[in-house]
Amino acid sequence: MCSAKLTPTVMSKQNVGYPLKIHQLFQERLAKNNLKSEGVWSPWSSWTPCSRSCGGGVSQQIRHCVPKNTRFSTNTDNQKRHRHKRKLSNHCVGLYKRYHLCNTQKCSKGRDFRSEQCSFFNKYPFKGRFYYWEPFLQGAEECALNCRPIGMGFYATLNKTVIDGTSCLHPLTATGKAAPRGTPGLCVEGCCKVSAV
Repeated sequence: MCSAKLTPTVMSKQNVGYPLKIHQLFQERLAKNNLKSEGVWSPWSSWTPCSRSCGGGVSQQIRHCVPKNTRFSTNTDNQKRHRHKRKLSNHCVGLYKRYHLCNTQKCSKGRDFRSEQCSFFNKYPFKGRFYYWEPFLQGAEECALNCRPIGMGFYATLNKTVIDGTSCLHPLTATGKAAPRGTPGLCVEGCCKVSAV
């Protein structure tokens, strides 16, 4: 599902207030209904490298829902061992993945980031021919890499998703509703999300 807001910095106390309140509400309801949670969250992983060196990239952390009796260590091997446990995530309350913006400084003058992604495919044949590709923004999925050969009357989806941090025009809010027109958005894992920048 495409939703959620990106935060410009690592989660601060004011950034986590809203999700924390929801978490507490769920915990209270679980306790009130005497429901047992079958899992606990592992520690958050390290932040992934930023998807871009400038112009606003995205970094993410993940955690896994694991059986309550699991012991955690801080090394990444332990987190890798528990990746297969993600199916239990419906037994934990909260998000298993969070994002933040990174490298938000402007890039030196150059081409548009989406244009760079399209032109990467100039060196590969498409249906037996080579083309010079440019972005096509009217495609159904704006966070897919839709490109059009220059001077031609068709477009193609050259990649299922653009690189995280690519700008988009129709972001969704954290509730999954369309953001007001003009709200800045960034593609993250194929979804156009509201950017807090």
